[in-house]
Amino acid sequence: MALSAQDKILYVANKLGLSSLGQMQGSTGAVYDVDTDISGQIFSSASRHQNPGVTNVTENQFEVNEALLVENIAFYVRGNDGVTRNFQSIYGSNAVIVYDLVIGNKRVMKDTPVFAAGSPYTFANAGVKSEGGPAAAVVSYVPRHQTFMEGAGILIPPQVQWYVDYRIFNVVTGTTITPEDNSTLGCYLFGTRVLLNFNTTI
Repeated sequence: MALSAQDKILYVANKLGLSSLGQMQGSTGAVYDVDTDISGQIFSSASRHQNPGVTNVTENQFEVNEALLVENIAFYVRGNDGVTRNFQSIYGSNAVIVYDLVIGNKRVMKDTPVFAAGSPYTFANAGVKSEGGPAAAVVSYVPRHQTFMEGAGILIPPQVQWYVDYRIFNVVTGTTITPEDNSTLGCYLFGTRVLLNFNTTI
Protein backbone atom coordinates (compact mmCIF):
# COMPACT_ATOMS: atom_id res chain seq x y z
CA MET A 1 0.00 0.00 0.00
CA ALA A 2 1.38 3.38 -1.04
CA LEU A 3 2.29 6.00 1.54
CA SER A 4 0.04 9.05 1.18
CA ALA A 5 1.15 12.64 1.70
CA GLN A 6 -0.84 12.79 4.95
CA ASP A 7 0.74 9.55 6.19
CA LYS A 8 4.23 10.90 5.61
CA ILE A 9 3.46 14.22 7.33
CA LEU A 10 2.11 12.41 10.40
CA TYR A 11 4.99 9.92 10.44
CA VAL A 12 7.64 12.66 10.41
CA ALA A 13 5.67 14.73 12.94
CA ASN A 14 5.52 11.81 15.36
CA LYS A 15 9.27 11.24 14.99
CA LEU A 16 9.82 14.91 15.84
CA GLY A 17 7.44 14.73 18.79
CA LEU A 18 4.85 17.06 17.23
CA SER A 19 1.72 15.32 18.44
CA SER A 20 -0.59 18.25 17.61
CA LEU A 21 0.04 17.91 13.86
CA GLY A 22 -2.63 15.19 13.73
CA GLN A 23 -5.23 17.83 14.65
CA MET A 24 -4.45 20.00 11.65
CA GLN A 25 -6.13 20.39 8.33
CA GLY A 26 -4.21 20.13 5.09
CA SER A 27 -4.67 21.48 1.59
CA THR A 28 -2.64 22.20 -1.51
CA GLY A 29 -0.18 24.96 -0.79
CA ALA A 30 2.79 26.76 -2.30
CA VAL A 31 5.58 29.08 -1.21
CA TYR A 32 7.61 31.18 -3.63
CA ASP A 33 10.51 33.60 -3.54
CA VAL A 34 12.89 35.39 -5.92
CA ASP A 35 16.65 35.80 -5.58
CA THR A 36 16.59 39.59 -5.96
CA ASP A 37 20.16 39.80 -4.57
CA ILE A 38 21.48 37.37 -7.24
CA SER A 39 23.23 35.55 -4.39
CA GLY A 40 22.64 31.99 -5.61
CA GLN A 41 20.13 31.30 -2.81
CA ILE A 42 16.35 31.48 -2.83
CA PHE A 43 14.17 31.77 0.32
CA SER A 44 17.11 32.60 2.62
CA SER A 45 16.47 36.36 2.30
CA ALA A 46 12.67 36.24 1.97
CA SER A 47 12.21 38.33 5.12
CA ARG A 48 13.80 41.33 3.37
CA HIS A 49 11.43 41.26 0.41
CA GLN A 50 7.97 41.65 1.97
CA ASN A 51 6.41 42.02 -1.47
CA PRO A 52 3.73 39.61 -2.75
CA GLY A 53 5.06 40.16 -6.26
CA VAL A 54 8.38 38.65 -5.10
CA THR A 55 7.54 36.29 -2.22
CA ASN A 56 4.63 35.01 -0.14
CA VAL A 57 6.67 34.11 2.96
CA THR A 58 8.00 36.41 5.67
CA GLU A 59 10.77 34.05 6.73
CA ASN A 60 12.22 30.77 5.53
CA GLN A 61 10.79 28.64 8.33
CA PHE A 62 7.26 27.64 9.21
CA GLU A 63 5.51 28.36 12.48
CA VAL A 64 4.97 25.79 15.23
CA ASN A 65 1.75 24.45 13.74
CA GLU A 66 2.63 24.60 10.06
CA ALA A 67 4.43 22.32 7.60
CA LEU A 68 4.77 21.73 3.85
CA LEU A 69 5.19 18.41 2.09
CA VAL A 70 7.02 19.41 -1.13
CA GLU A 71 5.78 17.47 -4.15
CA ASN A 72 6.91 19.79 -6.93
CA ILE A 73 9.71 22.35 -7.30
CA ALA A 74 9.45 24.86 -10.17
CA PHE A 75 11.71 27.67 -11.38
CA TYR A 76 10.90 30.82 -13.32
CA VAL A 77 12.48 34.13 -14.31
CA ARG A 78 11.09 37.42 -13.01
CA GLY A 79 11.97 40.58 -14.90
CA ASN A 80 12.61 43.92 -13.24
CA ASP A 81 9.24 44.97 -14.66
CA GLY A 82 7.57 42.28 -12.50
CA VAL A 83 6.63 40.10 -15.48
CA THR A 84 7.22 36.34 -15.18
CA ARG A 85 9.15 34.96 -18.14
CA ASN A 86 10.11 31.59 -19.51
CA PHE A 87 13.59 30.44 -18.41
CA GLN A 88 14.51 29.31 -21.92
CA SER A 89 13.50 32.63 -23.49
CA ILE A 90 16.00 34.46 -21.25
CA TYR A 91 18.93 32.05 -21.01
CA GLY A 92 18.53 29.94 -24.14
CA SER A 93 17.91 26.22 -24.65
CA ASN A 94 21.47 25.26 -23.58
CA ALA A 95 20.93 26.51 -20.01
CA VAL A 96 20.47 24.27 -16.99
CA ILE A 97 19.75 25.10 -13.35
CA VAL A 98 21.57 22.83 -10.91
CA TYR A 99 20.11 23.20 -7.43
CA ASP A 100 20.18 21.84 -3.87
CA LEU A 101 17.26 21.90 -1.47
CA VAL A 102 18.55 22.44 2.07
CA ILE A 103 16.33 21.82 5.10
CA GLY A 104 17.94 22.62 8.43
CA ASN A 105 21.60 21.75 7.93
CA LYS A 106 20.93 18.83 5.57
CA ARG A 107 20.94 18.85 1.78
CA VAL A 108 17.90 16.71 1.01
CA MET A 109 18.30 17.24 -2.75
CA LYS A 110 21.78 17.73 -4.21
CA ASP A 111 22.95 18.76 -7.69
CA THR A 112 19.47 18.31 -9.16
CA PRO A 113 19.28 19.55 -12.77
CA VAL A 114 16.38 21.42 -14.36
CA PHE A 115 16.90 22.01 -18.07
CA ALA A 116 15.72 25.07 -19.99
CA ALA A 117 14.61 22.95 -22.93
CA GLY A 118 12.34 19.93 -22.85
CA SER A 119 10.75 20.40 -19.44
CA PRO A 120 6.99 20.00 -18.97
CA TYR A 121 4.83 23.04 -18.44
CA THR A 122 3.91 24.12 -14.91
CA PHE A 123 0.69 26.05 -15.36
CA ALA A 124 -0.09 26.33 -19.08
CA ASN A 125 1.49 26.57 -22.50
CA ALA A 126 4.16 29.22 -23.03
CA GLY A 127 2.68 32.66 -23.61
CA VAL A 128 2.58 34.24 -27.05
CA LYS A 129 3.70 37.80 -27.63
CA SER A 130 1.53 39.69 -30.06
CA GLU A 131 3.84 41.56 -32.44
CA GLY A 132 2.92 45.21 -32.80
CA GLY A 133 -0.19 44.83 -30.70
CA PRO A 134 -1.25 46.93 -27.72
CA ALA A 135 0.27 46.30 -24.31
CA ALA A 136 -2.86 44.39 -23.25
CA ALA A 137 -2.24 41.91 -26.07
CA VAL A 138 1.12 40.82 -24.65
CA VAL A 139 0.94 37.54 -22.73
CA SER A 140 4.00 36.82 -20.58
CA TYR A 141 5.80 33.51 -20.57
CA VAL A 142 4.73 31.30 -17.70
CA PRO A 143 7.03 29.11 -15.57
CA ARG A 144 7.45 25.54 -16.73
CA HIS A 145 10.78 24.23 -15.42
CA GLN A 146 10.25 21.86 -12.56
CA THR A 147 11.09 18.70 -10.64
CA PHE A 148 8.32 16.30 -9.66
CA MET A 149 8.75 14.41 -6.37
CA GLU A 150 7.97 10.75 -6.90
CA GLY A 151 6.04 9.03 -4.14
CA ALA A 152 5.20 11.06 -1.04
CA GLY A 153 7.55 14.03 -1.44
CA ILE A 154 9.88 15.78 1.03
CA LEU A 155 8.57 17.29 4.26
CA ILE A 156 9.66 20.71 5.54
CA PRO A 157 8.74 20.48 9.24
CA PRO A 158 7.77 23.38 11.52
CA GLN A 159 10.45 25.79 12.83
CA VAL A 160 13.24 24.51 10.58
CA GLN A 161 14.87 26.89 8.10
CA TRP A 162 15.07 25.92 4.45
CA TYR A 163 16.48 27.41 1.24
CA VAL A 164 17.42 26.53 -2.32
CA ASP A 165 21.03 26.84 -3.54
CA TYR A 166 21.33 27.13 -7.33
CA ARG A 167 23.81 27.58 -10.15
CA ILE A 168 23.09 28.18 -13.86
CA PHE A 169 25.28 26.47 -16.48
CA ASN A 170 25.58 26.19 -20.24
CA VAL A 171 25.32 22.44 -20.88
CA VAL A 172 27.24 22.71 -24.18
CA THR A 173 30.28 24.71 -23.03
CA GLY A 174 30.11 23.85 -19.32
CA THR A 175 30.57 27.49 -18.36
CA THR A 176 28.68 29.23 -15.56
CA ILE A 177 26.00 31.62 -16.75
CA THR A 178 25.80 34.92 -14.89
CA PRO A 179 22.20 35.99 -14.20
CA GLU A 180 20.90 38.73 -16.47
CA ASP A 181 20.92 42.26 -15.06
CA ASN A 182 17.26 42.80 -15.92
CA SER A 183 15.92 39.55 -14.48
CA THR A 184 16.17 37.32 -11.41
CA LEU A 185 15.47 33.66 -10.75
CA GLY A 186 12.47 32.59 -8.69
CA CYS A 187 11.34 29.27 -7.23
CA TYR A 188 8.00 27.73 -6.20
CA LEU A 189 7.64 24.85 -3.77
CA PHE A 190 4.26 23.14 -4.31
CA GLY A 191 2.68 20.45 -2.19
CA THR A 192 0.43 19.59 0.73
CA ARG A 193 0.45 22.29 3.40
CA VAL A 194 -0.93 21.74 6.88
CA LEU A 195 -2.14 24.49 9.19
CA LEU A 196 -3.54 24.69 12.68
CA ASN A 197 -7.09 23.37 12.77
CA PHE A 198 -9.00 25.91 14.83
CA ASN A 199 -11.99 23.60 15.22
CA THR A 200 -10.01 21.29 17.48
CA THR A 201 -7.63 23.70 19.21
CA ILE A 202 -9.75 26.64 20.32
